[in-house]
Order: sequence, then C-alpha cells, then structure tokens
Amino acid sequence: MINIDPPSGDYPASGGSSTHYIVSESESRLAFKVKSSNNESYRVRPVYGFVDAKGKAKLEVNRLAGPAKEDKLVIQYAEVPADETDPKAPFAAGAQQGEVVVKMVAS
Repeated sequence: MINIDPPSGDYPASGGSSTHYIVSESESRLAFKVKSSNNESYRVRPVYGFVDAKGKAKLEVNRLAGPAKEDKLVIQYAEVPADETDPKAPFAAGAQQGEVVVKMVAS
C-alpha cells in the first residue's frame, strides 16, 4: 500500500542526511510509524504521521557520525478514518496492516 522514494539511503560514515517520501498507493488515509534498527546513529522526522489517500509524506533522515555499517528503517502503516487526529493511536491498538523496509548504508 506504500512505497518509499528513494527506496534506500546511502550515507558517509561521517554522517549525512536525506529526504525520502512515503507514497501511498491506497484509496484510504494511512497512519505510519518509523522504526530504526540503529537509534544511536539515525534520527528520523517525523516518527509518526499520516499520508492522505494517493498522497505522500516527507520523511527526513539524519545519519550521525559512526562506524560504517548497514541498518534499516521499517515503516509500518495502518488504514485510519479521515477524522483520526493521533497517528500513534492505531499502533497502540495493534492495527498495523503492513510494513516496508528501507535499507540504510553508511560507508
């Protein structure tokens, strides 16, 4: 139901940043949650948010200086009603519908 554009991130080990877009293929509004395999090296904004039907949401990723290695971001998503105001609510209720893995490489 979602795609990530670009689908991966490449960073120097000294640190860097990139912008990605969460692109919805759904006819419904979606909430998303971003998880990282390496919270010490990556900062993501926003961690929770919404994507309108057939819309896109901006995702900012900052990689701090650290050892060269491969990590991943996992973007989980769930369909939500148009009047939902809390993007955390569906995940607290266990409503996750799917996820997309984004490979992050620091070299």
